[in-house]
Amino acid sequence: MPRVAVIALVAALVAACSGGERDRASTTTTRPAPPTAADLCAQARAVPDPGRVAQPALVEASGLVASRAEPGLLWAHNDSGGAPEVFAIGEDGSDRGRWSVAGASARDWEDMAAGPGPADGDPGVLYLGDIGDNNAQREEVVVYRVAEPRVPAGAAGGDLAGAAALTLTYADGPRDAEALLADPLTADLFVVTKQWGGGPAGVYRIPAGVDPGTTTRMERAADVGGSDGRLITGGDVSPDGSVVGLRTYTEVLLWDRGPDQTVPEALAGRPCTAPSAAEPQGESLALAADGRGYLTVSEGANPPLHAFRLPGRAPPPG
Repeated sequence: MPRVAVIALVAALVAACSGGERDRASTTTTRPAPPTAADLCAQARAVPDPGRVAQPALVEASGLVASRAEPGLLWAHNDSGGAPEVFAIGEDGSDRGRWSVAGASARDWEDMAAGPGPADGDPGVLYLGDIGDNNAQREEVVVYRVAEPRVPAGAAGGDLAGAAALTLTYADGPRDAEALLADPLTADLFVVTKQWGGGPAGVYRIPAGVDPGTTTRMERAADVGGSDGRLITGGDVSPDGSVVGLRTYTEVLLWDRGPDQTVPEALAGRPCTAPSAAEPQGESLALAADGRGYLTVSEGANPPLHAFRLPGRAPPPG
């Protein structure tokens, strides 16, 4: 073969290989990093008029969490004096059903969380915090663990069986608390105190897999950074575990959680303050399932939902 032809053939092969590499590179997508707490604090914007709570029995919404099984679905419950039940609502406030938690009691339910079960392979579960104690006199509080039900279209609800009662005490004496967090990475639970007397709120750990037939002594794992003088009324952890949120009656506070940090270690740092709405009795905070926003709601009859999202993406349908 003439030298010129050899050179041309080599050049063609090189071009073909280079083109193939470019083609492969062009079809490779880089997954964007999840939004940080700082992103949400700086860029989240209110969704105009997302809707009102349609369920007439949900009049003291004290706990709120995004479903881990169905996009656009929220779970909520009433405050003290309500029945042991949970409500499914859409992100537009629509009524998706009402479920009684069989075998549970509701002395003072204050918050709920969603996350993994205590063992590998467990389906997602709801955690219901009967942790309210305005006068700090309860020797024991309870968190109920129950499998998250599936919600078909038009469901009217039913009964949730098999709830496990996790009986808890504080190592340093009774405390009032209104925030319950579930760590999606470790399945640990955390109670954050309300701290009526001033000073920082405390974070108390419930290890994953505790036996519902025993009483678990909760140790104070951290003080919440920047919480002095603030009454913590609810909280949540993002489904990927990278953002931890707490709220007060008037504020939404967010913390970034580093890849090697525990939830208490993250909360010991300084939060950023995210946009929020004025609510008459704001006790609920749910971080969105996709990590790009959060929702709040007040107690009261037919209250409006307040949703905050990062720009560039519409909220999922309710």
